[in-house]
Formats: sequence, C-alpha cells, structure tokens
Amino acid sequence: MSDKTISVGGQAVAIKLAMKMEDSLQAFAVRAACFIGEQDIPYSEEFDGHDFGATHILACLGEEPVGAVRLRWFKSFAMPERLAVMQRFRGNGIGQLLIERCRELAESRGASTLYTQALPQDVKYWEKHGWRRLDADDAGKGPKRVVAMVRPVDPSKPLPEAEAPDQVVLRNEPQIDTSGLPVGGDRR
Repeated sequence: MSDKTISVGGQAVAIKLAMKMEDSLQAFAVRAACFIGEQDIPYSEEFDGHDFGATHILACLGEEPVGAVRLRWFKSFAMPERLAVMQRFRGNGIGQLLIERCRELAESRGASTLYTQALPQDVKYWEKHGWRRLDADDAGKGPKRVVAMVRPVDPSKPLPEAEAPDQVVLRNEPQIDTSGLPVGGDRR
C-alpha cells in the first residue's frame, strides 16, 4: 500500500476498502451528495446496477466519509469511476489518494491498465495525474459525452497507442419488474 498520507486540519485521511454494508452506504452517501445533490445527476444514472459487483473505496477523516470511488473489474483492466470528494474537502489530494489505492489494487490483481471515462471539464485533472486520452481528437462534445482515458498500472511499462470509438457508451442495466425479471424478458 502507498506510503503517501495527507491530513486535513491536522487529522489524517484514512483510505479503506468498503468491507461492510455500512462502508458501502457511506460511499453511496458521498456519491449522492456530490453527483445527485451538486450536479443534478438523476438517481437512476448515478446508481446504475454495477454497485454490488464493484469494489468501493472510502476516504475518511476520523469517522466521517469525505470521498469515495467505485472500481470495476474487467479481464485485463480496472475501471475507477464515480470518483467523489465532498465539496468542503476538495483541493487536499483526497481524490488522488483514492485513485492511487485503485492503482495498487489493480496491480495486485494483475491488471495492466486503468481505464476511466471523464467529463470534458475534468480531463485536465486526469491528465495532470498521468492519464492520457485514448483519442486525442475527442473533445467530449455533446451533453452526455465522456472522454475515454487510460493510464498504465505500472508507470515503467507504458501503454501502447490505442484509439477509442467516437463515443464510449456504457450499457444501461435492464429495468426489473416486481417479479425480479427484466422488463420484456422471457417469463418461462
């Protein structure tokens, strides 16, 4: 684990995996405050069905959750997403601590690449921390556009050049009816 520690107001920021339901609920609360509360993201878009198959990482100041990130796993890469830091704690390096923990976990599981989708206004933040756009010409135009970005898990092993499609869209989870089946699904 990284030796890097930071403190806010003289109190150390602790980074931990969400191992209990209470931890997951704290991560969800941070995300809800940042995305639903501040950015007016609809609940159905923020909590999209991937939460229970992902790893959640929390940043805490004492007992208070101040940041969170969701990390999803794929065959050869890990995808940090939903990076959120409570507004009053931004600018202290908490987001970078969370992403570094994602990198460490990805390395421990043998992933070679970190992949994320950044909003156009956040691209400079990610680039400042060693991420690069998959397609340098992609400016993330349009209301729901995202910019695909990558970073090697091990900085001494650079990534090969690759391009992303014009727009990377994650599929929506199917809607579930009261019986638990996807709406429009086969009921046999």
